[in-house]
Order: sequence, then structure tokens, then C-alpha cells
Amino acid sequence: MSRTAEPHLLEAPEEIVEQAVEHGERSLERLPRDILITAVIGGLEVSLGALAAMMVLGASLAAAPSLGLYGGLALAGLVFPIGFLFVILGRSELFTENFLVPVVAVLRREYTPLALLKLWGLSWLGNMAGCALIALLVSVPEAVGRPLLHGYAAYTAYKLALPPTAVFFSAVLAGMVMTVLTWLMSAIVNPVVKVFAIWAAGYAIFATNTSHTVVSAALVFVGARLVHGSPGAVASYIGLCTFGNLAGGVGLITLFRIAQVKGRRRTQEKRQPSA
Repeated sequence: MSRTAEPHLLEAPEEIVEQAVEHGERSLERLPRDILITAVIGGLEVSLGALAAMMVLGASLAAAPSLGLYGGLALAGLVFPIGFLFVILGRSELFTENFLVPVVAVLRREYTPLALLKLWGLSWLGNMAGCALIALLVSVPEAVGRPLLHGYAAYTAYKLALPPTAVFFSAVLAGMVMTVLTWLMSAIVNPVVKVFAIWAAGYAIFATNTSHTVVSAALVFVGARLVHGSPGAVASYIGLCTFGNLAGGVGLITLFRIAQVKGRRRTQEKRQPSA
């Protein structure tokens, strides 16, 4: 059946990887300033999605305290994916989007690991700067209503109280979800299905309260002041999120996808009749 008849048709894994190599090359070839600016925009946009989610969370906790944090997150997760939609459809960038496409290009030895580290570092810094800028705006007295601040405080108090192992493995899960989304963005043809995939990944990350580096920064940078969290506690939390996201995205999704493609190719070679 043709792609015209089935506009939602997914590519074969081998084709997705080839497409990822092409996209990865373009991503790694960008100037540092371009990477940084695009990532700052990504941090700003995710923070706007977080702002909408905190309105729902704060209002939910105020109206029905028995819901608890997770009940509120289940509701707030319905609107949080707005931020991911802004980022992906608007062609800005998140640090956690770079766990598949550029990694494949480096593993193909098209580029050096140093180029990948530069991309990761600049996109991380840009995302953090974007989150910090929105945090400054939200922290201006009376800039936003009390229900939003209540949401930021409830989220941050919970996150900063978690033991390090819990933060790390929660971040592993978030990295896995985000890298699955990156794979799907290369695989899905139909734009409506792409929007649904973005929403589903955003909901899975937010409603389950996993620790996504940029999402967490967007929330904790505001909430730390409200719950008197120390800069050291915030830095430690964000650092654990970063390394956990990398471990989950690269170690558990990207490498397994590459192994899947290699396995399929070996199977196809065995099926080909010898000359």
C-alpha cells in the first residue's frame, strides 16, 4: 500500500536510522551560536508549558486537597504537553532531543564524540538559561497568581526531598520516554499522529512525575525560592536528572534501536540467496 493511501505509515527501522544520520549531520554541523539560541528558545517554550501545568496543579490542590500531588499532576499533565508542542513544531531544541539523532551520526563515525559533547553542552546551557529567564519573570511579585506559585512549591518540595537514587532512576525513565518520542518523530508521517505522539510523551513524563532535566529546571528554578531550597540542592538535583536522562535515552533506547537495525540487516543478508 502506498504512503499516499496510508499517510500515517511508519518507516522501517532501517530507514528511520538512515534518516536520523542525515538529520544528525545537520544538527552537528550547526554553529555554536545557533545551537545555543535555539536551545534558549526551547527552555522558554517548555517553561510556558510548565506555567500552564502549574495553574492546573495549584488550582486542583486548592480546590480538592485530597487529590494529593499525583492526582494534581494527572490533571496538569493534560495541558503540560503544550510546551513540547511549542518546541517540536516550532523547531526549537531540548537537550533531551539529542540522545538519538546525533548519536547515530557519531556511531556511524561521521563525526567525533567531541562534536556530540559540544552539542549536548550547548543545548543544555541554552535550555537552563531559557528556564532561568522565565523563572525570573514568574518570580516578580504579583506577576502570576497564588495558585500557580502553590503548584510550583508543591512540585519542588517533593522533588528536592527525594533520595539521589530515586531522582536518578526517575530521570532514566524520563530519558527513555523522550528518546522514544524522538524515534517516533522520525518514523511518523502524518502530522496529526505526530501531535498525538508529542502529547502522549509529554503526558507520560509529567503525569508520572519522572525527572526530565529541562522540565524540572522550569519548575524547580521557580519553586526553590518558595520552599527555601538551597542552590546546592537544586544543582545536585538537576545534575542527577541530566545524567539519568542520558543513561535512559542513550543507553536504553538509542543503543537498543541500533542493535535492532543491525539484527534486521543480518537477518536480511542471511535470507538473500548466495551468488
